[in-house]
Amino acid sequence: MDSMGLARITIAWALFGTLAGSDLPARAAQPSPPLRIELWADRDDDDADGHPDGEQALLAPPTYIDLVPIVRRLAGAAMEVLSGAEHARLVSSLGKPLPWGRMFPGSGWFQGLSPGRVELAAQVDGIRTRVVIDVRGLDVRDGEGRLVDMGRSHASLERTPPSRIEGEVLAPYEDFDALRVLLSIPENGSGPPSDHEISVESVNASGARLDTIASLALSPAPCAAPYEAMGCWSSAPLRFVIDDVDRNHPLVVERSLKAALGGAIVLRHAGRKAQMIRVLGPRSSPAGPIARLRGTIRPLVVRITQGGAPSVGGTGSGAVEALRSELAVASAVWGQCGITFGDPRSFDVKLVDPPPSHLVAIGDDLGIPARGGEIRLRADGKSILVTTLAGETADRVAVHVARAVERVGLVAIVSANARIGPGLGPSVDVSLRRRDGTLVAVDSERGQRLSTDPTLSVRIGSVDLSDGLEHFSDLDAMAGTLEERTLVKALDDGDPATIEVIVVPLFAGGGRIGESFIASDLSSVRNVVLLDRAGIRARRSSLTLAHELGHVLMDMPGHPDDYGVDTPTLLMDSDAADASPYGPRRISLEECARVVRQAGPKARLPMLVEWPIGPIPYEAR
Repeated sequence: MDSMGLARITIAWALFGTLAGSDLPARAAQPSPPLRIELWADRDDDDADGHPDGEQALLAPPTYIDLVPIVRRLAGAAMEVLSGAEHARLVSSLGKPLPWGRMFPGSGWFQGLSPGRVELAAQVDGIRTRVVIDVRGLDVRDGEGRLVDMGRSHASLERTPPSRIEGEVLAPYEDFDALRVLLSIPENGSGPPSDHEISVESVNASGARLDTIASLALSPAPCAAPYEAMGCWSSAPLRFVIDDVDRNHPLVVERSLKAALGGAIVLRHAGRKAQMIRVLGPRSSPAGPIARLRGTIRPLVVRITQGGAPSVGGTGSGAVEALRSELAVASAVWGQCGITFGDPRSFDVKLVDPPPSHLVAIGDDLGIPARGGEIRLRADGKSILVTTLAGETADRVAVHVARAVERVGLVAIVSANARIGPGLGPSVDVSLRRRDGTLVAVDSERGQRLSTDPTLSVRIGSVDLSDGLEHFSDLDAMAGTLEERTLVKALDDGDPATIEVIVVPLFAGGGRIGESFIASDLSSVRNVVLLDRAGIRARRSSLTLAHELGHVLMDMPGHPDDYGVDTPTLLMDSDAADASPYGPRRISLEECARVVRQAGPKARLPMLVEWPIGPIPYEAR
């Protein structure tokens, strides 16, 4: 049996001097003190199969942590069930539950099933011995007083700001995510008052401890169910939060615990595991329960110049650490919706140079058709000539340019942009590359105009981060600026289900610290977040990266306060900046549901996949 077996066994064997010298009948006449065994009702799900361990027909090794070995003296002894058989069961050494019979097995375990008392009579060394099994219970209850099944359901991360809990011990409360712990112990039990003490700890998915409440404050309360002959106690509602900002607020510091998506809240007695409940997404939402979803991010830090310093962090290692830390915060924030981006330590942050001027924009901005003329380009030492005809649209001319590029042995990638607000039609970009995929710098022929067409605009994109990245306005947000497209299309992996997070030194003109490109704009640039170093520095007050990821995941161009009530505690608020627990860090159930519908596994473009949980390797005590 694992040293983590959760109950202690108290054997009150009286040692009388007469036993050694008397015969068996004389010893049998002596009253034997009871053998007491303490269990916890095993209603959690240690093997992560979605079913309470106490209901399983065959127990897997991860569930053995909650079993108590059969005392050696009872092995093979005759027994008789006197009462309460429904509260516990025997389990063989192979994990197979056994019915109560006339004899204890030679080896195996006891498993608690429900709070109550089991009484047995056993013949031990010829002495009829009373065996008392006290099965204690731990339940969790939500703000509406409903029991939360620890095996089939889960806890969730806090989505509301700190608030005071008032009223009686079991008074309802509005915090959807907070849970009360209820303790049930058989009346007139054998244990001392210290047996009412429960500690609470949170662990991550790897079993590492994150936070602890050393002694949970409990008050006498009605039992969670109509248990017979039980005494019951209840805690205040416990909040499971993502960081110290929430954890240490004076209103809730005594009942808050840092937790992580995919981890667990573990209830312990005398240092040993009693029960646990996993931490996943909301238990209910307009899109149904949300467990754990995972998104894929490609994190990139752009150097300010070719081979120069990174946009953030000062050094290469500093840049990697800065972006990993920012991604860890964003992932923790989105844990409110059951969403994670994986282990921050596993993020492959890449440092990249600004791209060459590889992009030719046809019909840039207004998308006015051609009236006729010539486009002259030079790439990789080769001249490229394209003739435009009156009435040709930008997409048609882009095809001509691509064919001309291919005729000189290069590769052209054509991508259409969304039409901007004042535009007549969409613009189309042509990216020039060598056959090995490397970008090719494009220029106009020396001494020649880039285009002689009087209406069809043709521009070559370039990226110069020394004065900041030119950012979009409300009029061209759906397509992005030419400089943004030149940068993003050079770094895009071609997978729309992957979210690119690109860090630049700053945005030109000031006032902007993050931008995002979403799928519903129907542009070739989509599911991309641009972040500057000011956005990273504003981590705790604005949570810029988490906010911009919200636009991508919800496929939402605006903000809730653009057309509704200003709620500065919401992550997606447009202008809130506050590093306290009342700042922009909360995500509503409706927003969580929108993410599932727009980006979840059943979405038109799924950016999130289901990530099932596995058993937790609990740290031994």
